[in-house]
Amino acid sequence: MRRLYSLFLILSFGAAAAIAQESRGTIHGIVTDPTGAVVPGAHVKIQHTQMGTVVTAVTNEAGHYEAPFLLPGIYDITVEAQGFKTTIRRGIQLRVADRLELDFVLELGAVTESVVVSAETPLLDTSTANLGMVLYTQQVQDLPVVGGNPYYLGRLTPGVWTTGGRSAGNPMDQGAGTQLVVHGTYNTSEAVVDGAPNVVERNTQLSPPQDLVQEFKIQTLAYDASVGHTAGALTSVSIKAGTNELHGTGYFNESRWRAVPWFTNRWIYDPTTGPITEEKKKSALEGWRHRRGGFTLTGPLYLPRLYDGRNRTFFSFGFEKLYIMRNLHGIYTVPTMEERRGDFSALLKAGSVYQIYDPFTTIPSPTRKGRYERKPFPGNIIPASRLDPIALKILQYYPEPNQAGTIDGRNNYFRTRDIDRWNRTIVHRMDHNISDRQRIFVRWNNSQHDNIQDTLPTKATQTILDRTGWGFAFDDVYTVSPETIVNFRYGLTYQNPYTYRGTQGFDLTTLGFPRSLVEMIAAKTDPAGFAFPMIYIDGGAYTQLSDTGGSNYKVYYQTWSGSLTRMVGTHSLKAGGEFRLMRENGYNYGNVAPRFNFASTYTRGPYDNSPAAPIGQGLASMLLGIPTGGQVNVNASRAEQSTFWGLFIHDDWRVSRKLSLNVGVRWEYEGPTTERFNRSVRMFDFSVENPVAQAARANYALNPLPELPLDQFRLMGGLRFAGVGGQPRTLWKGDGNNFAPRFGFAYKLTDKTILRGGYGIFFDMVGIDRQDVNQGGFSQTTNIIPSLDNGITYRATLANPFPDGIQTPPGASQGLATYLGRSVTFFNPNMLNPYMQRWSLTIQRELPGQIVFEVSYVGNRGTKLNITREFDPIPERYLSKSPERDQAVIDYLSEQVPNPFYGIPEFAGTSLAGKTISRAQLLKPYPHFTSVSASMPYGYSWFHSMQTLVERRMRGGLMFQLSWTYSKFMDATSYLNDCDLRPEEVVSEYDRTHRFVLNGIYELPFGRGRRFGANWNGWLNALLGGWQLQGWYEGQTGDPLGFGNAIFRGNLKDIPIYPVSARKAERWFNIDAGFERDAAKQLAYNLRKFNSRFSGIRGDGINNFDLSMFKRFRVKERVRIEYRLEAFNALNHVQFDNPNTTPTSTTFGQVTQEKGHGQRQITMGIKVLF
Repeated sequence: MRRLYSLFLILSFGAAAAIAQESRGTIHGIVTDPTGAVVPGAHVKIQHTQMGTVVTAVTNEAGHYEAPFLLPGIYDITVEAQGFKTTIRRGIQLRVADRLELDFVLELGAVTESVVVSAETPLLDTSTANLGMVLYTQQVQDLPVVGGNPYYLGRLTPGVWTTGGRSAGNPMDQGAGTQLVVHGTYNTSEAVVDGAPNVVERNTQLSPPQDLVQEFKIQTLAYDASVGHTAGALTSVSIKAGTNELHGTGYFNESRWRAVPWFTNRWIYDPTTGPITEEKKKSALEGWRHRRGGFTLTGPLYLPRLYDGRNRTFFSFGFEKLYIMRNLHGIYTVPTMEERRGDFSALLKAGSVYQIYDPFTTIPSPTRKGRYERKPFPGNIIPASRLDPIALKILQYYPEPNQAGTIDGRNNYFRTRDIDRWNRTIVHRMDHNISDRQRIFVRWNNSQHDNIQDTLPTKATQTILDRTGWGFAFDDVYTVSPETIVNFRYGLTYQNPYTYRGTQGFDLTTLGFPRSLVEMIAAKTDPAGFAFPMIYIDGGAYTQLSDTGGSNYKVYYQTWSGSLTRMVGTHSLKAGGEFRLMRENGYNYGNVAPRFNFASTYTRGPYDNSPAAPIGQGLASMLLGIPTGGQVNVNASRAEQSTFWGLFIHDDWRVSRKLSLNVGVRWEYEGPTTERFNRSVRMFDFSVENPVAQAARANYALNPLPELPLDQFRLMGGLRFAGVGGQPRTLWKGDGNNFAPRFGFAYKLTDKTILRGGYGIFFDMVGIDRQDVNQGGFSQTTNIIPSLDNGITYRATLANPFPDGIQTPPGASQGLATYLGRSVTFFNPNMLNPYMQRWSLTIQRELPGQIVFEVSYVGNRGTKLNITREFDPIPERYLSKSPERDQAVIDYLSEQVPNPFYGIPEFAGTSLAGKTISRAQLLKPYPHFTSVSASMPYGYSWFHSMQTLVERRMRGGLMFQLSWTYSKFMDATSYLNDCDLRPEEVVSEYDRTHRFVLNGIYELPFGRGRRFGANWNGWLNALLGGWQLQGWYEGQTGDPLGFGNAIFRGNLKDIPIYPVSARKAERWFNIDAGFERDAAKQLAYNLRKFNSRFSGIRGDGINNFDLSMFKRFRVKERVRIEYRLEAFNALNHVQFDNPNTTPTSTTFGQVTQEKGHGQRQITMGIKVLF
């Protein structure tokens, strides 16, 4: 066996395999005699009190012992040495991922004599500098979590927060364990179950039932070099292992009681929505169900007369099912009844910019060169004879308005929309001790989630999700010798999300589309994706109908890992690593049923570049049968793969009784993504001339721009494809320079005060965890091009949106000429992994009453963050520097000039195929593309914080954890202007200045076995005894807000409204502080100076109490029944979503919806425990 494991280690290191994150714990320490001299050769027996399993260790020449890979739980530790009394410490609690230091001082005497030490589990961390929080079994099972997702409890940790609402508490909401803001990073965290990765595309795949979780730990800063594949936190869940006794739970809880949502309440009692009726009140509370039930069973594997697995073989099993029927109340915008008849006269009350112009009156302007002008519809009314029949049928899928709305018709429909969700989870684990030297476990899990939701009461807005997940883990620990332990682990995570529309199979001819259009689309696409077309009006001002066609893909993540732990003196040396294989096979339907965009392009005026109305003109274009854009997609399937390698070496060194060091280095390599059949763009070749350059220059020579001589009109660059023309199959060159040093220390200032600190580098990923392959060319978009002459004539209409047919994907056959006239993205051929430099300094102090207080300074510097870089901007010298609208610059850059690409076949079917083109487009560096962009490592961030934690572990029926985080998070992850050389340094959108969290459990001291009422009779004890209270509070600053490319002439300090209590949903901030709100005076073609976000102007924060109360009844000696009453958002504090921050909107400064389904919810439940 030793040779086998030696061979495994050689092979694993030779193949660069490395270790996964470890969720088990370690007990270590030094054994000395009464004089302080070390005792070598002492035998240490560590016994799990419930499982009966024993792990042994022997102290080395330094008196040091260590027992790694121990399951969380309660242990008894026995130390024996010749010439000394046997010493026993009972009831030592080992938490998930703990490194627990336990020293022993042996008394002189015979081994047959015993000394039992009744000491508490050490409260201070004297071994590491790591930061984080452990949630014990009782916390995980008893604290109120709305959907039972244990990962949701990660929000209790100092330095951690989320950006979403309370819905993440449901097990099907997969971002709870990974999509966290942690010490200045977002969505960079790793989640493991029993040490095996539990992540699919940066989401947790398995959310185990609460009752099956032994412990939960979130390490926000780990200086252990074995921790990798994460730049954020490591969330570890440990599934319960069976014990020598059979234990189980069965539970069911249901919620039918909730408070009326804030906006629903206003809708009921607002006179503008109609009279107050009982029907209104009843509808506000209908359709709410939240049912969760399941059971768990743990114990030894016992087959009568066949096998007795006590002390050797154990199992655990959990099953849970959740059903949610939820009505979400929202405010939407639908066309008014007058607008559906072509009557937009009511809009003129909001201003002349809302005037509708007749697109069929477009002519070249006789007075303004390069401009086009058109005539208004008298009275802002489109004649009934001009209304398109297809548009009228589409509008029938909009409900009628049911409230007044704003002056321009927005927010005129209130609706309680439906969401139906089902989730089923199964988890099974087996533990087996092969011998005293070898133990293994196997875990298998399965989950199924279905989700049906809509926006408006029509299937045209319905989407459906069907998601299946599987997981498997195998782990083997082998003790080669008392000093050497090896570990091997394999993990598999699989997920298949299938998303589709509720109208799948919809017959487009029922809307009036010709049969020839349907047949043409079906000949090039997958007809299974046919559905109601996506209707997008006025940039989303009207509620959208339908959506993209969904997707169907399968993700496989496999992990192989191995490690070696060796004790040498007071050093605990670890080395090892991990290999991950990540594959995804899938298909996105895209817009198989066409997408139609209706904007103000041809219905604004009097000129083609006149300011657009915020709403109305796009709907008018639809009624006239003129789409201003849209597309149909012919998409390729994908089969993509990424790999990951990591190696580490780490030393936990007990330098002295006071000082411990954690020193290590880690190397990571993420293999570049590949596509099995090379169906992907790889890079943009800036150095070569495009094949169409000669033809385009010949056309340009006929009408050159004065500011762009012919010799400067060079069409350089084009796309290169993986595996074609000498390009490698990999989409970029791997980054092999990812060395991550880690250093931490823990110094014992006194027996009750520890100083801890450290520094480390942590790398993030760039592969299929972050981005899919780019299939431009292999997937083809056929755009709707309504006009080639700026609206003088129209060639594409609702009835005939694709007059030139549906384009066939050319693959890589067109080479550099692929996707001309379109927006292109590509991969940086020298992709770099972003990394975080993180450091901390902590003082931890033990206080009376089993209380620990700690205060930390934590900093973070993000480097090489990947951000979108536009390589084809309008050069800065042409943009206006004026703080006001510069009409001269706007006219100059938007002027239509002869198009040198007109008539070149490669531009057919694109927005650059017309007879004219804007001057701005020709002045771009790559005018043959509308945009050229890539993700580049130019971003950076910085974070500083003070974090405090006060913790009392369970004692005398009371435990609590109280934390406060005060921080500042800044970043440079986007460009204020496309032409800027550096990204904008601004407060991060994830910055939350203050965060305060309190959680606790209190067993009321009444009843049998407690302080008061120990001798109560059965009836009195049943009534007043056995009560327990628990809950948690969350308080957090809101999001920093921004106002876009706005004109602001006031003082920023005048924008927020103080005091905070004075802020209202109707007026969240001072809209009169100096904003220019006239749509006709807004900026365009300007060099923006107004920041994208402001720290002092914020949305609503979190102010939430979740409380619960239990009553326990003992039915028999080993059987208890637990009645639960839980109140989520017990005080019914509303959390508003962010307000509208568009100055030209009639709802500017207003909040129109809540965030995260936050109204009070009451749940009642029963649990049986045995």
